[in-house]
Amino acid sequence: MNQIQFEQMSPQLRNIAQGYARRYLARADDADDAASDAMLRLWAVHDSLRDTAHAARLAAVIARNVAIDMLRRRRPTSISGDEAHTSWLLQQESDNNTPESQLEWKEDEQWLRQRIEQLPPREMQVMRLRQTERRTNEEIAAILGISKDSVATMLSSARRKLFNQIKERNRTWQTDK
Repeated sequence: MNQIQFEQMSPQLRNIAQGYARRYLARADDADDAASDAMLRLWAVHDSLRDTAHAARLAAVIARNVAIDMLRRRRPTSISGDEAHTSWLLQQESDNNTPESQLEWKEDEQWLRQRIEQLPPREMQVMRLRQTERRTNEEIAAILGISKDSVATMLSSARRKLFNQIKERNRTWQTDK
């Protein structure tokens, strides 16, 4: 693919890259950064691209890999139990940093930890590997010696149980008001 063909197709390729990056990254800014990086990498190999379909597939793969790399760079090296002041819940704090809101966040985190600890042992282990250590289903399957499908099933079951408990807690909280 020559430079002119690449330039004509670059808006489509960027949209593809951005779409794949958004599947992995929560923030639109991060997805834009990943798409830009993917486009730079794609430009580096534009001479070897056979056709538009080849370019589109490669844009998707590069964007996915860049997004995964970005997530891996963010992954905490080690968090255990009560050391997790950097846990995902506390990182979600709003700008309203009053003592009351801090207390609410800590209570919510403690409540959620207790519910996670009440899960069946295998589901709790899978949940911690996924949410705290940010492991992929493939990594969790390898660590625990189970199939990826089993990991996905256990994660789904654990999340559903936690979601139902959160809904019940919110219902109770609403009726107490």
